[in-house]
Amino acid sequence: MIALSFSQGISSAGWITALCLLVGAVAVWLWLYPAPTRPDPVLLSPAGPPDPKRSTQGDRLRQANPNKNKTDTLEDAVKPEEGLTREGGVPLREPCSHPEHGQYRGGQTEPDDPPQLHLKSRVVNLRQAYPSPENKIATDVDIIAIHGLDTQSPDTWIWDPKGDPVNWLEDPRMLPKRFPTARIFTCDWPADLFEQPGFVQKMIEEFARLLLAGIKARPPAMSDQPKRDRPIVFVASCLGGIILAKALVMASCEYESVKRATRGIVFLATPFRGTSFQHVAAWAEPGLRLWASMQDKNVSNLLELVKSTFHLGELVRSFTALCQKHKLTDHVFIFYETGKSSLPRKIAPWLPASLSQEQPLVDSASATLDIVSHPLPLNRAHVTMNKFYGPDDPGYVSVTGVLDILLCDIHNGRPIEKADHWIRSHCYSMTELQIERLSGVLLPMNRCYINLAILERPDDKTSHAAEAVGAQKASPFSLLAQLKVETPDKTIQVTLPTLFEPRKARDGTEKRPRRILIRGQAGVGKTTLCKKIVYEFTHGEKWRDLFDRVLWVPLRNLKRNERRGIAGYDMQHLFRHEYFSHSQGEVLANALCETLADTDSGRTLFILDGLDEVSQDLDGDMLRFFKKLLNQPNVIITSRPHATLSPGLDPIQLELEAIGFYPDQVRAYVETAFTDPGTGETDSETPGKIQSYLQKYQLVQGLVRIPIQLDALCFAWDESFHSGMKLDTMTGLYRAIECSLWKKDILRLGKKHAGEPVTQSLVLEIGPSQVEGLIKDEIEFLEFLAFTGLNNDVIDFEPRHRDLISKHFKPPSTTFLPNKMLPHLSFLRTSDYSSKHGNRSYHFLHLTNQEYFAARYFVRQWKEQPLNSLQLSDGNCNNIEPATFLQEHKYDPRYDVFWRFVAGLLDADGDALDFFETIENEPRDLLGPTHQRLIMHCLSEAEQKKPSFTKLRAKLENKLEQWLLFECDFTGGSRLAGEMECPEQVLVNALEQASEDARRILLESLSRQIPVPSRVIDVACTWLSDCSSSRLFTAILHILTHQKRGLPDTVLQGIAARLKDKDRYVRRTAIEALEGQANLPEKLLEGIAARLEDKGKDVRQAAIEALQGRADLPEKMLEGIAARLEDEDGHVRRAAIKALQGRADLPEKMLEGIAARLEDKDEDVRQAAIKALRGRADLPERLLKGIAVRLEDETWYVGREAIEALQGRANLPEKMLERIAAQLKHETWYVRQAAIEALRGRADLPEKLLEGIAARLEDKDEDVRWAAIKALQGRADLPEKLLEGIAARIEHKDGDVRREAIEALRGRANLPEKLLEGIAARLEHKNKYVQLTAIEALRGRADLPEKILEGIAARLEDEDEDVRHAAIKALQGRADLPEKLLEGIAARLEHKDKYVRQAAIKALQGRADLPEKMLEGIAARLEDETWYVRRAAIEALQGRADFPEKLLEGIAARLEHETWYVRQAAIKALQGRADLPKKLLEGIAARLEHKDKYVRRTAIFALEGRADLPEKILEGIAVRLEDEDRDVQQAAIEALEGQADLPEKLLKGIAARLKDKNKDVRWAAIKALQGRADLPEKMLEGIAARLENEDRHVREAAIEALQGRANLPEKILEGIAARLEHENWCVRREAIEALQGRADLPEKLLEGIAARLEDKNKYVRWAAIKALQGRADLPKKMLEGIAAWLEDEDEDVRREVIKALQGRADLPEKMLEGIAARLEDKDGHVRQAAIEALQGRADFPEKLLEGIAARLEDEIWYVREAAMEALQGRADLPEKMLKGIAARLEDKDGHVRQAAIEILISQAALPLDGLSSYAKPLYKALLQKSFEQHLYWYDSGNSFIGVNLSHLSLSSKQYHVKGMVVNLLVEKSAIAVAKDGIQQPPLHLVGENLSRRLRRNCWDPRVEPTCGEVRAPVG
Repeated sequence: MIALSFSQGISSAGWITALCLLVGAVAVWLWLYPAPTRPDPVLLSPAGPPDPKRSTQGDRLRQANPNKNKTDTLEDAVKPEEGLTREGGVPLREPCSHPEHGQYRGGQTEPDDPPQLHLKSRVVNLRQAYPSPENKIATDVDIIAIHGLDTQSPDTWIWDPKGDPVNWLEDPRMLPKRFPTARIFTCDWPADLFEQPGFVQKMIEEFARLLLAGIKARPPAMSDQPKRDRPIVFVASCLGGIILAKALVMASCEYESVKRATRGIVFLATPFRGTSFQHVAAWAEPGLRLWASMQDKNVSNLLELVKSTFHLGELVRSFTALCQKHKLTDHVFIFYETGKSSLPRKIAPWLPASLSQEQPLVDSASATLDIVSHPLPLNRAHVTMNKFYGPDDPGYVSVTGVLDILLCDIHNGRPIEKADHWIRSHCYSMTELQIERLSGVLLPMNRCYINLAILERPDDKTSHAAEAVGAQKASPFSLLAQLKVETPDKTIQVTLPTLFEPRKARDGTEKRPRRILIRGQAGVGKTTLCKKIVYEFTHGEKWRDLFDRVLWVPLRNLKRNERRGIAGYDMQHLFRHEYFSHSQGEVLANALCETLADTDSGRTLFILDGLDEVSQDLDGDMLRFFKKLLNQPNVIITSRPHATLSPGLDPIQLELEAIGFYPDQVRAYVETAFTDPGTGETDSETPGKIQSYLQKYQLVQGLVRIPIQLDALCFAWDESFHSGMKLDTMTGLYRAIECSLWKKDILRLGKKHAGEPVTQSLVLEIGPSQVEGLIKDEIEFLEFLAFTGLNNDVIDFEPRHRDLISKHFKPPSTTFLPNKMLPHLSFLRTSDYSSKHGNRSYHFLHLTNQEYFAARYFVRQWKEQPLNSLQLSDGNCNNIEPATFLQEHKYDPRYDVFWRFVAGLLDADGDALDFFETIENEPRDLLGPTHQRLIMHCLSEAEQKKPSFTKLRAKLENKLEQWLLFECDFTGGSRLAGEMECPEQVLVNALEQASEDARRILLESLSRQIPVPSRVIDVACTWLSDCSSSRLFTAILHILTHQKRGLPDTVLQGIAARLKDKDRYVRRTAIEALEGQANLPEKLLEGIAARLEDKGKDVRQAAIEALQGRADLPEKMLEGIAARLEDEDGHVRRAAIKALQGRADLPEKMLEGIAARLEDKDEDVRQAAIKALRGRADLPERLLKGIAVRLEDETWYVGREAIEALQGRANLPEKMLERIAAQLKHETWYVRQAAIEALRGRADLPEKLLEGIAARLEDKDEDVRWAAIKALQGRADLPEKLLEGIAARIEHKDGDVRREAIEALRGRANLPEKLLEGIAARLEHKNKYVQLTAIEALRGRADLPEKILEGIAARLEDEDEDVRHAAIKALQGRADLPEKLLEGIAARLEHKDKYVRQAAIKALQGRADLPEKMLEGIAARLEDETWYVRRAAIEALQGRADFPEKLLEGIAARLEHETWYVRQAAIKALQGRADLPKKLLEGIAARLEHKDKYVRRTAIFALEGRADLPEKILEGIAVRLEDEDRDVQQAAIEALEGQADLPEKLLKGIAARLKDKNKDVRWAAIKALQGRADLPEKMLEGIAARLENEDRHVREAAIEALQGRANLPEKILEGIAARLEHENWCVRREAIEALQGRADLPEKLLEGIAARLEDKNKYVRWAAIKALQGRADLPKKMLEGIAAWLEDEDEDVRREVIKALQGRADLPEKMLEGIAARLEDKDGHVRQAAIEALQGRADFPEKLLEGIAARLEDEIWYVREAAMEALQGRADLPEKMLKGIAARLEDKDGHVRQAAIEILISQAALPLDGLSSYAKPLYKALLQKSFEQHLYWYDSGNSFIGVNLSHLSLSSKQYHVKGMVVNLLVEKSAIAVAKDGIQQPPLHLVGENLSRRLRRNCWDPRVEPTCGEVRAPVG
């Protein structure tokens, strides 16, 4: 580019150069931005009338706006003399904005932005050309037209050669008439060639993003369904097509919906390969830049898009891939120009032809896309490719023809849409999703509560921060925690609607979870969860923006024998079995499969229900398919807690736990349970009684949060809760429920008593012992079943389990048949109701029910005989003493609830003493907390009062008391005290002995319990007067805050003394503690009232809230509260209003004070003031006026509150009503709406006010109009005059007003006949929109007179297509049209107007019982002269099952029609018919020889997909492989591809096409041959030769075809290998991928691949590494070649190299060192890969282990995690490394400490001589851990620690420790442990004697511990 400076001299050469550049610039600019021209219509279209006065060269079109007098936008309003210009000097204009057209902007400024912004930059405008927004015509698709470079919409679409403008997009004769149900938009985007210099120039990506924003911002249509993507068809002109292609390629995240909605594209002269004048642009570009510089402008980057560049090529490839991926290839049409353009003549029209360089600008080569084999020509020049002179313009006919195809496909629906509809309507109906309670009553879906919580894994880093600050969590050992029914912290709660919301991932990034695992116990509601998700998606419209469908798959069905017997089971089989078992199922299943295969990101959500039921039971093909299912991109997997996912699956992104009901849900469920479903009436007493019972027992409150247990309680309530059973323990509750359910089952089992069947009345009279007598066999079998399952860790009892159990169960009755009995038991459920009884698997209602019956078995055997320990794995059955079983399993966490039930059942029988003594016996936990928890849990179920047991209980509680005090001092918290099972007496004693700090800790632990035990409160209250610690005082007040019973005066006085505390927090807490007390003395109330003047705003607020609701407050206090109405803090003012609200006798002054707040600056205060005044019946008119003023409030909810305050007032003064009515004309829409709603429902409104409401039917705001409709609709006695006034609005010019008038009339069933006739009279109105509105008003009325129906039918002849279409719809919905009317419609089949004929067909379409004569009339239209009438006839006949053969022949005759759209419709009509007569098939096949190529191809399409074609017809198709037309060739190949057994001759014909010149044919030939098992070697060689093809898609098809073949001949393999040296790197890579995965490659070929490790292209190297990866027998040289790239500069290559070496057992030490060197790599993923590669190697050097250990301190969490996992599995780490790990026990990072202790306790031996200095932190860490986790350490011959580290495992892990030399005192007393270390005996750490076993000494109580020590009781 030459820079010119006019301040210096310029040589003549410089001037000449500049002039040339300038001339070139002018030429290019005139081409890109031509002045308005008048081209010769002859040149443009043969049908256009010629103009002899004009030249055919250089003509110009004036781009006129049909509404040029409108000046709605800034640019149109600017006067010419103001001199505003577009960039480039042309007068600046924006697209016209018409009153009837909407304008929508994306990504730009709002309409009221400053004018100068519009002058600087054009915006993205979507202008609705049809229908005008006020005409609410129902539409179903959007057509969006996008212009090209340096032009604008709508001008670019306008034909105006003679001043008579035609815009084909909005001309009523053209596109709106052709497609009346489409919204048509023009899209104007900033396409200026010259840009302002003050802005950074936009790149193509920015233009594309602006375009996406504009498209997405288009308004919803009236007929749109919520959250469904509205189909879009694009028409893109010139470079607008390039921008559109880029936009669709970029569309993701928030713009994904645009891509998803795209259903078709028509490109008009889009230069995908650059323009034919790109060489001119190249030499003229410097001139353009010079010219722009002279005007202080920049040339747009868009100019680059006219050239064939690498970036343009990449975009085309990406767009092609997108179309193939989203199945758009058949929905993209391209038009190119054949008319010539001359750029030189743009400058010099006089140039001779030899110099004019005439040629098409965008010819077929330029417009080509690989996916569009046959672009269509238009006989016109470039400038008129987007302009058409009228409906008969041949170009218009061609373009609208392809648009018609696209819209027809949209309207007819794709197979996948039909599949989705079938699933929604047939598989997910309300019947299929219903939920049944134990009582048999159906549960409403809105009462199905699903609560989820994020499941924290042991290695979860999210809890790290909490650990660092010492955050105290709820006890994980409580019963509620084990049952998963605690209310989780809000930070981990997940509600169902937010399931897929983005969440912070483990790497810190925000990600939307797509793979979710939900675990939950039986009975917690997993199946209900699945139904709820399906219901919410199908019927509640949730997640529609993320997914197109939800597929619920019960995984248990995969175990069915009929499925497991299918070889190669796949998705097609699954979908047929689960959803599509009907006759059309194969087509729908195939459509669903194709959708899954073609969409990488996935819009299908799988719900895989019951992982635990199949995870261990599948093998072979079904196991492979099962893993494929689990690996779906969008999946919710449900499982019970114990199941694990198979290794190698994609990671789970969110792991959740299904937890029980929340307390408010329990209350709602109880009310529902006692509500009559028929009458809706609720039992007024029973729900209250249940709630009172639950409030009394906190433990029971937790149990009934299990959904199934709450259902059982509700079912059992009447029966069991009047039978005298004690129900204050878990055992007592389960015994009561058991008795009730057995009574139900006695009747279901048909039990007999004294030879007679037991009746309902007898069941109600018998007690528990009699119940047990009737069903003794069933009870004992259930007990043995439950115990055997618990002992074997079995929850689902399969037939094989039950057979073994039945074999060892010896009932007294000889006729006991378990399989017959089990289906009738309420305690068991099955997940497989479709199987026979004997083949079903059963599980207990909930795990606790199984544990309860297992405990019954244990208790029965405890008293009588040994336990039968049956092993279900091998069938062995051993006897074991109950006491021995207790010793072995007492600390096993799986048995915790079991031991509780055992203690409760033994206690009920008076036999608990021996049980507790056995627990106390050795072996004992040497750490202590686990043992104490066991004692505490069992004591909570025991209530025995025998002296012997009372003495033992006191001893046990004394030990527990000491442990509470020790835990407070050692850990700074108390989990033991926070458990609900902690005995009240223990808490009281501990509090009395504790220090002030320990007291605070204990009370804070108890504050989580509601209610706190009463004796604890009594003790704590005694410290109120002499407590010196404000923190302790606050802890006391916190527990009093929740105390509901009245407090003694002394306590109240103690609290009151703190009302003046200097600590603001104490003052506030004291007030809160007093707030709940009902009858406070006046003095205390005065103390609270004094705090109304407190300097702390939160204290003032607390004081107001404490006084609120007290009925008898003195006037002085009320005045004090009222004074706070002027408080400086808004929260205090609002609290004061709420405190005064509802008081009936407020003085007028206070009411005025509240009313003054109506003007408060805080909107929440204003709202509270209205609420306080609302409901007061006797408000003065002045206050009512103040409320009425708030109707105009700027905050919407304040206005809404004012409406509701006025709405309920029956006798508002007329003046007030008029004031409200005056707001009907307010300038703000929501004030008008509020005024209507305030007037609505008033019975005695004056007619004038009703007219005012009716006038709002013409309001410009839709919400106001709708409010007016609702206000009028509910009035039965509207004056006829007013109804006539509404009806008159049917003629209104505004479409919205017309529509609202219809709505106002629609709900009236008995409109006067006169009014109906008045509406019907408007059917003849000259305005089509009035006609449409009249039809719509009459549509759907059941009792229309025949005369009016005839009037509607007459509209079938209307000249306007919209009117005809509306008439069709109005008639189509009527099942009982009189025969005379039908005959009248049928008579119109012969009408001279083609549109009337089409309308008549559509009106008759879909009627099942049409007379044969009418069918013949429709069939006669197959010969109609108008193609779309013929097509309508075909569609009307298409779905009829009883088709006469004569009519089929008529359709087949259309296969030869000259219009290909008709041929296409005929194909569709024939393709869906499975039973076509042979004669008809032969007739179709005869057309394979037709001279017209389109007929030949159509015939092939009609025959395609038929499995049983005769060989002769197949041969006829095969002949077409040699067809002269490539489209016919490709169609033939694809038709033959679907035939399973082709003769060899036909296969050879396909193989011959592998060398075809057309790449699409080559690709299709490969695809046709792919998958055929027995191809000759020659054909395989032909496929292999395609690896060198220049087209990437052909090469990829060849790779895919070869990769799937297990036994390729060596010659072919060598041919592929020869391409490893090809000059094109793509070919080299494809060759490697073709060889990848073959197990038996010769060494020579492997060497060839290995040679590519040195390739200069990194993608080839990467492919070579992946190809060699996983091969077990690679020579050392190749491994060295791979290892050499461990130092590659690309981190991806380094990582792949490590993975290639990973898992090789015999790697040389040098390679291991190379991998180990990567432990220090700069890339975290490489370091992680290195650790994982070294992990699991048993024999590598210590140095490598040290390298891994060093990574424990890595800065990246996933590297540290990998290092932990690598070391954790090693039980024999060297001493030096153990020292390093032990040193980490005191690391500042808690996660590192955690990992260190886990590794150390997993060691087989700890060398304490080397670790003596770390023995103290090790023991302290174990002790600390035992308070937080289920950790125990006891001596049972071999010293070991037992740990339950995995919350997902039901079994505990045991870690053996040998040689640990620690003297631990375990007899009678305590271990003394110091916080800062162990100072001296009684706990010795001896390091010198390493061989000594764990030693025991006694502690002398006379020796006091040294300073800093605490006594910790053992046991």
